[in-house]
Amino acid sequence: MTDINATYQRTDIGDWPTAADGQLPEQMGGVRSTLLPGIDVFKLPANLSQLWTEFETEDTRQFLPTGQPNPTHGQKIKRVQLKLDRNNPLIVVGGKHDGEPMTANFSTNPRPRGKKDDQKTAWISDLQYLIFNALGDKTMPKTIDETKAVVNKYAGREIRLEHGLSGQCRPDKVRYIRILLDGVEQDMLDPAGTKGCGARYYTKDFKDAESNTYITEIAS
Repeated sequence: MTDINATYQRTDIGDWPTAADGQLPEQMGGVRSTLLPGIDVFKLPANLSQLWTEFETEDTRQFLPTGQPNPTHGQKIKRVQLKLDRNNPLIVVGGKHDGEPMTANFSTNPRPRGKKDDQKTAWISDLQYLIFNALGDKTMPKTIDETKAVVNKYAGREIRLEHGLSGQCRPDKVRYIRILLDGVEQDMLDPAGTKGCGARYYTKDFKDAESNTYITEIAS
């Protein structure tokens, strides 16, 4: 009998390539950025070992890499994340954004990088992309403790990241509207109390078709 109130500690962090020189599939999402999309060099905080936190999430993976049913599918799972917040952000090194901070969360929670219902789809966590691509470390740690140890040794080092933008028009929050006040455009909470539409936006949505450049606001 399965205890539906139990929380399981899964030590795996996702699927690695079958060979050390293999490649991870293209990553979608991940780093949270207030910078315009691009590629920059960042300095990692020196206190990485202090920035790990635990969280719980539902295990949505139906099958294991072997093709067998996942015994913890639908159960609560304990995972860990490396939380680089405004108090301990990534810092841009060089270029026109030199010295600017960027926040990011990298977790051990694997997500399908392809068709979710395809048993052959690789499930890979954001931390695997950080280790394998950004840090260039090919040791491919298998457990949470091994993963933390690998990442921690790069504390204070520089990494190169490609970053984008994402946003959500929250359906549970009152939307902002733009008004003209004394000849100046200002954003304010909608006096009518209308909430957001619930739409999600990604990097491609922030690209202006006419100028072929990225913008930081989307009218909805």
